[in-house]
Amino acid sequence: MNFEQFNQLVDVYIQAIIDPQSQSAQHMAAVCLQNLEENVQDPVLREQLRPDQTPLCYRLMFSSGYYPAIQRPSSHLETAGIVGFEPEGIRTVDGTLHELDIVVFATGFDPSAFMRPMQLRGRNGIDIDTVWKRAPKAYLAVSVPDFPNFFMLNGPNGPVGNFSLTAIAEHQWDYIAQLIDLIKQGLMSEVSVKHEVMLAYENERTEAAKKTVWYNGGCNSWYLNAEGIPASWPWSYHEFVARMNAPNMAHFDCR
Repeated sequence: MNFEQFNQLVDVYIQAIIDPQSQSAQHMAAVCLQNLEENVQDPVLREQLRPDQTPLCYRLMFSSGYYPAIQRPSSHLETAGIVGFEPEGIRTVDGTLHELDIVVFATGFDPSAFMRPMQLRGRNGIDIDTVWKRAPKAYLAVSVPDFPNFFMLNGPNGPVGNFSLTAIAEHQWDYIAQLIDLIKQGLMSEVSVKHEVMLAYENERTEAAKKTVWYNGGCNSWYLNAEGIPASWPWSYHEFVARMNAPNMAHFDCR
């Protein structure tokens, strides 16, 4: 796959996310369902594997080995709820005890923690836990009001589920490096996003996020923050690159 082909795939993927009614979304949904129909032979297992939410509502798993593996005689998919753990294994709500030698307890992670439990304090002693009490927020996922010279890569509400985290971090670093250069040149000693700019940006982001598949796709994933709003970038890759090209210094409190 060359660079142009990769970009075309990214465009299709992002369009499907930000517009669930788009042709890209319909195409990707059809491909996902076709893959299920053609590669899972047992009709009962096929229905167990059939998603009950819109494709892309959760992060897609790209794998050529999952369907073959789950259909092996040694594999069994159990979808019943768990009552509890017992010395011999796991008991499900239907009363069945599933005897097991090993249990992998994959509890995931806290997507809203970010740097915490590190303690971060900004101007006048304000701490990050207070600022992020309802939900973590940052301007373009890199800067927080009243936390001068504090910059983040892949910070709150960045393009986590949209495209390559490596590419995101590289663009963000180029953006942050320009702010650091101004400090190194002695043009300022402190820089952080203005409160009113942060508020306007978050309002804009929230309204755009409400149009995405994460909000309208019928899922309750970790993409949704404590306020029920998708905590991710709700626009295209090209929009992200454009905004990361250079800081708009009118948006920053420089001292």
